[in-house]
Amino acid sequence: MGAHQSPADQRPGTGPRDTGTGVVSGAEVDLYDRHPINAEQVLAAVAAAGGDPQRPGAADLRPHDQDHYGGVEAVLALAAAAGIADGQTIADICAGIGGPARLIAERWPGVRVVALDLNEGRCRDARWLNRLVGLDGRVSVVRADAQRVPLSASGIDVAISQEAMLHIPDKLAVMRSVLAALKPGGRFAFTDLVAAPALTESERQAIATGGMQMVNIQSTAQYRKMSVAAGFEVVQVDDLSADWVGILTERMEMYRSLRQATLDVHGGDAHDRYMAGYEVFVGLVRAGHLGGARIVLRRPLD
Repeated sequence: MGAHQSPADQRPGTGPRDTGTGVVSGAEVDLYDRHPINAEQVLAAVAAAGGDPQRPGAADLRPHDQDHYGGVEAVLALAAAAGIADGQTIADICAGIGGPARLIAERWPGVRVVALDLNEGRCRDARWLNRLVGLDGRVSVVRADAQRVPLSASGIDVAISQEAMLHIPDKLAVMRSVLAALKPGGRFAFTDLVAAPALTESERQAIATGGMQMVNIQSTAQYRKMSVAAGFEVVQVDDLSADWVGILTERMEMYRSLRQATLDVHGGDAHDRYMAGYEVFVGLVRAGHLGGARIVLRRPLD
Protein backbone atom coordinates (compact mmCIF):
# COMPACT_ATOMS: atom_id res chain seq x y z
CA MET A 1 0.00 0.00 0.00
CA GLY A 2 1.46 3.37 -1.04
CA ALA A 3 2.06 6.14 1.46
CA HIS A 4 -0.84 8.17 0.09
CA GLN A 5 -3.43 5.39 0.43
CA SER A 6 -5.72 4.62 3.34
CA PRO A 7 -7.06 1.05 3.68
CA ALA A 8 -10.50 2.26 2.55
CA ASP A 9 -9.23 4.10 -0.50
CA GLN A 10 -6.37 1.98 -1.82
CA ARG A 11 -6.54 0.95 -5.44
CA PRO A 12 -8.44 -2.33 -5.94
CA GLY A 13 -6.42 -5.34 -7.06
CA THR A 14 -6.24 -6.08 -10.72
CA GLY A 15 -7.34 -9.71 -10.57
CA PRO A 16 -7.41 -11.94 -13.66
CA ARG A 17 -7.23 -10.16 -16.99
CA ASP A 18 -10.45 -9.89 -18.94
CA THR A 19 -10.29 -8.22 -22.34
CA GLY A 20 -14.05 -8.25 -22.73
CA THR A 21 -15.66 -8.83 -26.08
CA GLY A 22 -12.48 -9.58 -27.97
CA VAL A 23 -13.49 -7.15 -30.73
CA VAL A 24 -10.62 -4.90 -29.73
CA SER A 25 -7.47 -6.96 -29.24
CA GLY A 26 -5.73 -7.38 -25.92
CA ALA A 27 -2.78 -5.36 -27.23
CA GLU A 28 -4.85 -2.18 -27.46
CA VAL A 29 -6.29 -2.80 -23.99
CA ASP A 30 -2.95 -3.72 -22.38
CA LEU A 31 -1.27 -0.57 -23.71
CA TYR A 32 -2.90 1.41 -20.92
CA ASP A 33 -1.75 -1.02 -18.26
CA ARG A 34 1.68 0.59 -18.63
CA HIS A 35 0.57 4.19 -19.18
CA PRO A 36 2.63 6.74 -17.20
CA ILE A 37 -0.52 8.56 -16.04
CA ASN A 38 -2.56 6.47 -13.60
CA ALA A 39 -4.48 7.01 -10.36
CA GLU A 40 -1.50 6.29 -8.11
CA GLN A 41 0.69 8.73 -10.04
CA VAL A 42 -2.07 11.37 -9.92
CA LEU A 43 -2.45 11.06 -6.14
CA ALA A 44 1.32 11.11 -5.64
CA ALA A 45 1.40 14.36 -7.62
CA VAL A 46 -1.38 15.77 -5.42
CA ALA A 47 0.70 14.93 -2.34
CA ALA A 48 3.85 16.44 -3.87
CA ALA A 49 1.92 19.67 -4.49
CA GLY A 50 0.95 19.85 -0.81
CA GLY A 51 -2.57 18.45 -1.14
CA ASP A 52 -4.24 15.64 0.78
CA PRO A 53 -4.27 12.57 -1.48
CA GLN A 54 -6.73 10.76 0.80
CA ARG A 55 -9.29 13.59 0.64
CA PRO A 56 -8.58 15.53 -2.56
CA GLY A 57 -10.98 17.88 -4.26
CA ALA A 58 -11.62 17.74 -7.99
CA ALA A 59 -9.49 20.88 -8.36
CA ASP A 60 -6.56 19.07 -6.71
CA LEU A 61 -6.69 16.33 -9.35
CA ARG A 62 -7.18 18.64 -12.31
CA PRO A 63 -3.51 19.52 -13.00
CA HIS A 64 -2.64 15.82 -13.03
CA ASP A 65 -5.57 13.70 -14.28
CA GLN A 66 -6.20 15.15 -17.75
CA ASP A 67 -4.46 12.40 -19.71
CA HIS A 68 -5.33 13.73 -23.18
CA TYR A 69 -3.55 16.16 -25.49
CA GLY A 70 -3.94 19.77 -24.37
CA GLY A 71 -5.32 19.12 -20.88
CA VAL A 72 -8.13 21.22 -19.43
CA GLU A 73 -8.11 23.72 -22.30
CA ALA A 74 -8.63 20.95 -24.87
CA VAL A 75 -11.48 19.38 -22.88
CA LEU A 76 -13.29 22.71 -22.58
CA ALA A 77 -12.79 23.46 -26.29
CA LEU A 78 -14.25 20.05 -27.16
CA ALA A 79 -17.15 20.59 -24.75
CA ALA A 80 -17.89 23.97 -26.34
CA ALA A 81 -17.83 22.48 -29.83
CA ALA A 82 -20.14 19.69 -28.66
CA GLY A 83 -22.59 22.16 -27.13
CA ILE A 84 -22.54 20.69 -23.63
CA ALA A 85 -25.08 22.33 -21.31
CA ASP A 86 -26.67 21.70 -17.92
CA GLY A 87 -29.38 19.07 -17.86
CA GLN A 88 -27.74 16.88 -20.51
CA THR A 89 -26.55 13.29 -20.36
CA ILE A 90 -23.00 13.03 -21.68
CA ALA A 91 -21.12 9.91 -22.80
CA ASP A 92 -17.31 9.99 -22.72
CA ILE A 93 -16.18 7.25 -25.09
CA CYS A 94 -12.87 5.64 -24.05
CA ALA A 95 -12.75 7.82 -20.93
CA GLY A 96 -9.55 6.47 -19.38
CA ILE A 97 -9.12 7.42 -15.72
CA GLY A 98 -11.98 9.88 -16.02
CA GLY A 99 -10.31 13.28 -15.86
CA PRO A 100 -12.42 14.91 -18.60
CA ALA A 101 -15.62 13.32 -17.25
CA ARG A 102 -14.93 14.77 -13.79
CA LEU A 103 -14.06 18.17 -15.26
CA ILE A 104 -17.33 18.29 -17.20
CA ALA A 105 -19.35 17.18 -14.16
CA GLU A 106 -17.68 19.88 -12.08
CA ARG A 107 -18.13 22.69 -14.64
CA TRP A 108 -21.75 21.78 -15.46
CA PRO A 109 -23.36 20.73 -12.16
CA GLY A 110 -26.60 19.72 -13.89
CA VAL A 111 -25.13 17.11 -16.24
CA ARG A 112 -24.83 13.37 -15.82
CA VAL A 113 -21.74 11.76 -17.33
CA VAL A 114 -21.32 8.13 -18.37
CA ALA A 115 -17.61 7.29 -18.75
CA LEU A 116 -16.97 4.20 -20.89
CA ASP A 117 -13.66 2.38 -21.28
CA LEU A 118 -12.66 -1.17 -22.19
CA ASN A 119 -9.55 -1.33 -19.99
CA GLU A 120 -10.52 -2.70 -16.59
CA GLY A 121 -7.62 -0.96 -14.81
CA ARG A 122 -8.58 2.45 -16.20
CA CYS A 123 -12.19 1.86 -15.11
CA ARG A 124 -11.05 0.99 -11.57
CA ASP A 125 -8.86 4.08 -11.43
CA ALA A 126 -11.72 6.27 -12.67
CA ARG A 127 -14.14 4.89 -10.05
CA TRP A 128 -11.54 5.30 -7.32
CA LEU A 129 -10.82 8.93 -8.19
CA ASN A 130 -14.53 9.72 -8.66
CA ARG A 131 -15.22 8.38 -5.17
CA LEU A 132 -12.35 10.29 -3.58
CA VAL A 133 -13.62 13.64 -4.91
CA GLY A 134 -17.31 12.93 -4.32
CA LEU A 135 -18.38 12.75 -7.96
CA ASP A 136 -19.27 9.06 -8.08
CA GLY A 137 -22.97 9.96 -7.88
CA ARG A 138 -22.79 12.00 -11.10
CA VAL A 139 -20.07 10.24 -13.09
CA SER A 140 -20.79 6.57 -13.68
CA VAL A 141 -18.11 4.29 -15.11
CA VAL A 142 -19.05 1.49 -17.50
CA ARG A 143 -16.58 -1.04 -18.84
CA ALA A 144 -17.51 -1.37 -22.49
CA ASP A 145 -16.29 -1.72 -26.06
CA ALA A 146 -16.76 1.52 -27.99
CA GLN A 147 -17.70 -0.50 -31.06
CA ARG A 148 -20.80 -1.68 -29.18
CA VAL A 149 -21.81 1.16 -26.84
CA PRO A 150 -24.18 -0.36 -24.22
CA LEU A 151 -26.40 2.70 -23.80
CA SER A 152 -30.12 3.12 -24.35
CA ALA A 153 -31.06 4.01 -27.90
CA SER A 154 -31.51 7.76 -28.38
CA GLY A 155 -30.72 8.41 -24.71
CA ILE A 156 -27.56 10.57 -24.92
CA ASP A 157 -27.45 14.30 -25.63
CA VAL A 158 -23.72 14.53 -26.38
CA ALA A 159 -20.87 12.05 -26.85
CA ILE A 160 -17.22 13.03 -26.71
CA SER A 161 -13.96 11.16 -27.18
CA GLN A 162 -10.31 12.21 -27.11
CA GLU A 163 -7.47 10.47 -28.94
CA ALA A 164 -9.11 7.07 -28.64
CA MET A 165 -10.41 6.16 -32.08
CA LEU A 166 -6.78 5.75 -33.14
CA HIS A 167 -6.63 2.49 -31.15
CA ILE A 168 -9.83 1.01 -32.61
CA PRO A 169 -9.69 -0.90 -35.91
CA ASP A 170 -13.35 -0.53 -36.89
CA LYS A 171 -13.95 3.19 -36.54
CA LEU A 172 -17.14 3.04 -38.58
CA ALA A 173 -18.60 0.62 -36.01
CA VAL A 174 -17.86 3.15 -33.26
CA MET A 175 -19.61 5.91 -35.17
CA ARG A 176 -22.68 3.79 -35.84
CA SER A 177 -22.82 2.68 -32.22
CA VAL A 178 -22.57 6.26 -30.95
CA LEU A 179 -25.15 7.45 -33.50
CA ALA A 180 -27.66 4.91 -32.17
CA ALA A 181 -27.11 6.11 -28.58
CA LEU A 182 -27.56 9.81 -29.40
CA LYS A 183 -30.85 11.64 -29.34
CA PRO A 184 -31.89 13.16 -32.69
CA GLY A 185 -29.87 16.35 -33.04
CA GLY A 186 -27.28 15.09 -30.56
CA ARG A 187 -23.60 15.67 -31.23
CA PHE A 188 -20.52 13.45 -31.26
CA ALA A 189 -17.37 15.55 -30.87
CA PHE A 190 -13.98 13.88 -30.84
CA THR A 191 -10.29 14.55 -31.34
CA ASP A 192 -8.10 12.01 -33.05
CA LEU A 193 -4.86 11.34 -34.85
CA VAL A 194 -5.09 11.78 -38.63
CA ALA A 195 -2.86 10.63 -41.46
CA ALA A 196 -1.07 13.18 -43.63
CA PRO A 197 -0.27 12.37 -47.28
CA ALA A 198 3.39 11.78 -46.37
CA LEU A 199 2.60 8.88 -44.01
CA THR A 200 4.11 5.69 -45.46
CA GLU A 201 2.96 2.11 -45.09
CA SER A 202 6.06 1.24 -43.08
CA GLU A 203 5.32 4.13 -40.71
CA ARG A 204 1.75 2.88 -40.33
CA GLN A 205 3.15 -0.51 -39.37
CA ALA A 206 5.58 1.05 -36.90
CA ILE A 207 2.85 2.82 -34.91
CA ALA A 208 0.49 -0.15 -35.15
CA THR A 209 2.94 -2.74 -33.85
CA GLY A 210 5.65 -0.79 -32.03
CA GLY A 211 3.89 -0.43 -28.71
CA MET A 212 1.43 2.37 -29.47
CA GLN A 213 -1.25 0.18 -31.12
CA MET A 214 -2.38 3.02 -33.40
CA VAL A 215 -4.36 1.21 -36.07
CA ASN A 216 -6.20 2.04 -39.29
CA ILE A 217 -5.34 5.75 -39.05
CA GLN A 218 -7.65 7.84 -41.25
CA SER A 219 -7.06 11.08 -43.10
CA THR A 220 -9.36 14.02 -42.47
CA ALA A 221 -11.06 13.41 -45.82
CA GLN A 222 -11.58 9.75 -44.95
CA TYR A 223 -13.11 10.70 -41.61
CA ARG A 224 -15.55 13.05 -43.36
CA LYS A 225 -16.62 10.29 -45.75
CA MET A 226 -16.89 7.73 -42.94
CA SER A 227 -18.99 10.07 -40.80
CA VAL A 228 -21.54 10.50 -43.57
CA ALA A 229 -21.56 6.74 -44.22
CA ALA A 230 -22.36 6.19 -40.54
CA GLY A 231 -25.37 8.51 -40.82
CA PHE A 232 -23.96 11.71 -39.31
CA GLU A 233 -23.96 15.28 -40.54
CA VAL A 234 -20.49 16.86 -40.40
CA VAL A 235 -20.68 20.10 -38.39
CA GLN A 236 -17.02 21.12 -38.33
CA VAL A 237 -13.48 19.78 -38.70
CA ASP A 238 -10.62 21.69 -37.05
CA ASP A 239 -6.95 21.06 -37.82
CA LEU A 240 -5.01 20.68 -34.54
CA SER A 241 -1.75 19.48 -36.09
CA ALA A 242 0.37 22.56 -35.39
CA ASP A 243 -0.78 22.71 -31.77
CA TRP A 244 -0.09 19.03 -31.23
CA VAL A 245 3.59 19.33 -32.19
CA GLY A 246 4.35 21.41 -29.11
CA ILE A 247 1.88 19.58 -26.86
CA LEU A 248 3.26 16.15 -27.70
CA THR A 249 6.90 17.22 -27.45
CA GLU A 250 6.24 18.54 -23.92
CA ARG A 251 4.19 15.46 -23.09
CA MET A 252 7.03 13.16 -24.16
CA GLU A 253 9.44 14.95 -21.82
CA MET A 254 6.90 14.74 -18.99
CA TYR A 255 6.52 11.00 -19.56
CA ARG A 256 10.29 10.57 -19.46
CA SER A 257 10.32 12.25 -16.04
CA LEU A 258 7.80 9.68 -14.75
CA ARG A 259 9.98 6.63 -15.43
CA GLN A 260 10.50 5.59 -11.82
CA ALA A 261 6.90 6.31 -10.85
CA THR A 262 5.69 4.17 -13.76
CA LEU A 263 7.99 1.30 -12.80
CA ASP A 264 6.80 1.53 -9.19
CA VAL A 265 3.20 1.01 -10.34
CA HIS A 266 3.57 -1.30 -13.34
CA GLY A 267 6.93 -2.96 -12.73
CA GLY A 268 9.24 -4.57 -15.27
CA ASP A 269 10.23 -2.61 -18.35
CA ALA A 270 6.77 -1.05 -18.77
CA HIS A 271 7.99 2.52 -19.07
CA ASP A 272 10.80 1.78 -21.51
CA ARG A 273 8.52 -0.20 -23.82
CA TYR A 274 5.89 2.53 -23.74
CA MET A 275 8.42 5.29 -24.42
CA ALA A 276 10.06 3.46 -27.33
CA GLY A 277 6.77 3.50 -29.21
CA TYR A 278 5.86 6.99 -28.05
CA GLU A 279 9.07 8.49 -29.39
CA VAL A 280 8.39 7.02 -32.85
CA PHE A 281 4.85 8.43 -32.75
CA VAL A 282 5.92 11.93 -31.68
CA GLY A 283 8.66 11.92 -34.31
CA LEU A 284 6.05 11.34 -37.03
CA VAL A 285 3.90 14.19 -35.70
CA ARG A 286 6.89 16.53 -35.65
CA ALA A 287 7.79 15.48 -39.20
CA GLY A 288 4.27 16.27 -40.43
CA HIS A 289 3.43 12.68 -41.34
CA LEU A 290 0.73 12.54 -38.64
CA GLY A 291 -1.55 15.31 -37.43
CA GLY A 292 -4.56 15.93 -35.26
CA ALA A 293 -8.16 16.95 -35.82
CA ARG A 294 -11.23 17.92 -33.81
CA ILE A 295 -14.33 16.61 -35.55
CA VAL A 296 -17.90 17.52 -34.61
CA LEU A 297 -20.78 15.42 -35.95
CA ARG A 298 -24.53 15.63 -35.48
CA ARG A 299 -27.22 12.98 -35.62
CA PRO A 300 -29.86 14.27 -38.03
CA LEU A 301 -33.29 15.18 -36.66
CA ASP A 302 -35.76 12.38 -37.27
